[in-house]
Formats: sequence, structure tokens, C-alpha cells
Amino acid sequence: MKRFTAVLAAAVLVICLAVMPAFAAGLEITGVTPKDGAKGRQPANMAIKLKFSEDMVGDESKDAINTGKITIKNAEGKAYDFTIAHSDKYPKELWIVVKDTLESDTEYTVAVEPGIVSTSGNTTSESFTTTFKTRNLRTDSTISMVLMVGMIVLMIFMTQRDTKAQMAKTDVNLALAEAKKLNPYKIAKQKNISLEEAKAYCEKERAKAQKAVDKANAERAKAEAARQAELDAAAARIEAEMAAAHKASVYSVKGPGSVKAHGGAIPRSVRNRSKAKEEAEKLAAKQREQNAKGRKSKK
Repeated sequence: MKRFTAVLAAAVLVICLAVMPAFAAGLEITGVTPKDGAKGRQPANMAIKLKFSEDMVGDESKDAINTGKITIKNAEGKAYDFTIAHSDKYPKELWIVVKDTLESDTEYTVAVEPGIVSTSGNTTSESFTTTFKTRNLRTDSTISMVLMVGMIVLMIFMTQRDTKAQMAKTDVNLALAEAKKLNPYKIAKQKNISLEEAKAYCEKERAKAQKAVDKANAERAKAEAARQAELDAAAARIEAEMAAAHKASVYSVKGPGSVKAHGGAIPRSVRNRSKAKEEAEKLAAKQREQNAKGRKSKK
């Protein structure tokens, strides 16, 4: 009985080991970018990245098959044209690059039918769908306008405050100027005090006026520093908010470069056209050279 059980267990193990590779051989979609249900995607230069369980960098015939298995539609059923791109850095990904700019604040569905072909020739057996929604560009414009209006209001407030501070400074400066004009002889006569007392009174008034001017200057410098700090903070906040509003799905590069240099694969049709154009230019140059030699020999 024990021997029978051992033989049976061994048979089951062999069958499992034989069946598992068969299940593992199928091609599957393992991920998508943007994620299903993502919102706020930029309508221009939209690209959807499908990640598979096998390498997908194939020839044009496989790209043609895969293109026929994928559709991009809006809620009304309008289909959008796209091209398939590859990257040597990410061989297990297919990049679906939409040709036209999508509509703002609209949901789109990417549907993938069974039959997507990998580099090795394996195919998917299940359908796949994912959705994403583009950002509302009108809302972005409204936010930018509100931020700009807020900036203008803040600047007006700061200007009014500076005007009041300037007027106060003018007042204290006038008071200082008047204090400097005080005549101790006139003061002595007006107040019926001695000349020494009149001189002391004038010095006291001048010191008092100078103190008021120094205080006004200090307050003005403090207000100016606070104003500049508020303006800098407001400008930084507006810049950060506007950058965040336009950041989604916007890509930048350090400088110009070829597709191949950035890890992309140039389609064979493009390579063939470039090669044909180069050969035609060489043939034309050779023909011109022969014609020139023929004219020289006739002379």
C-alpha cells in the first residue's frame, strides 16, 4: 500500500511538472501605464504603455498584427489612429502612441483583443481593456487666471501700504525739518524762559523728531522686507501650482538626439525610405559626374 501511494504521488508530480510549462507558455499583459482609471492625462502626445510577459520587439509583420488587435475610442465610439513603438531598454513593452491630440476632459478606452503576438510568436488568449481620462484644460486656464488675479490684488495691497508708509515718512521728515528750524531766541521770548532753557528745548525737540524719523525708516525697511518675502512666496506658489497643473504626461529631454540614442527602435519602413533616398542621391551625383566628363570629352 505504501509503495502504491509513493508511485501515485510520483506520477502526480510528473504530470504537474509537464502541465505547468504549458500554462506558462501563454503571452499575458502584466501591466499598463497610465493605470486603469487614471485621470488628468495630458491630451497632447498621449502614449499608452502595455507591458507583457515576453519580449515584444518584433518585425513589421507582427506590429501590423498587433495594431489590428488594439483600438482607442472615446465614449461616443470614435476611434483614434495610433502607431506602435518599441524601446530596446524595455523590450517587454509596446508603446501605443496616439497620432492626434485628444479632447480635453474626456474618457478613453483602450481595448486589446486576443491574438497579440510576441517576438517568439506566442499570442495572448484573453481580451484586455483599460481606461484613462484627459485633464480639463479649461479648468487649468481658470486656475491660472485666478492665481494671476490674486497676484494682482496682492500687489495692489502692497502698493497701497507702501504709499501710506511713504506718507508717514514724509510727515516725520517735515517734523524734523521744522525742529531744525527752531530759533532758541524766539523760543525764549515766546515762552518767557532763559536762553539756556530755550536751547535745551530746541535740542530736545530735534532729538524727538530724529527719533521719529529713525523709527519710521526702520518700520519702512521692515515692511519692505516683508513685502518682498510675500511677493517671492506668492510667485513661488503660483509657479509651483502652474507647474503641477501642467506636469502630467509632459516629458522633456536634455537635448536633441536620435530615436536610437534614446533607446527607441527606428521602424523598418523609415530605415528603408532613408536608405532608398541615400542611394538615389548617390546615383544622381554619379550621373552628374558622368555628364560633366562627357561634356569635357566633346570639347
